[in-house]
Amino acid sequence: MKLHMQALLGMGLLTLVGCGNGVSALHHERHPVDPVLEMLHRGILDLEENVAELNERIAELQHLPPVPDSTVQELRALDLSGWQLHQRQWLVQRERLFFAVHQIQRAQADSSNRPGLWTEWTGRQQEFLNALEHLRAQRHALERKRLAVESELLERYFK
Repeated sequence: MKLHMQALLGMGLLTLVGCGNGVSALHHERHPVDPVLEMLHRGILDLEENVAELNERIAELQHLPPVPDSTVQELRALDLSGWQLHQRQWLVQRERLFFAVHQIQRAQADSSNRPGLWTEWTGRQQEFLNALEHLRAQRHALERKRLAVESELLERYFK
């Protein structure tokens, strides 16, 4: 667990330094911290932690010993698919935040290109919304399937 925490902290620091030119650089230059960039960095770090936790949960599910009951196996497979889908959603969200940070940094570096950067942003925003909608539809289908299989399993106790 200690190694896990060190890895998370390391990823967080690398993300912070890579995306924000480092906290120490901000303090040395005496520039005020941009609250939007700070919020985006916090979101990225939170998503990094969430994805790491999901990776552990997914690994646990993948390493469960097989059971002879095919319905229980199907439930496990649906759970695994659900967690993997959730992971993809968080990765898409993280990518969106990285892109936002990158676009803001580009706008700060070259204010003459802001309209073009805005056009890029709105195009990517639509792609992001479409991807989230697709993932939501998949999640709802998985949830319906899991409820049906779970009901099938529980029916054994009532009939």
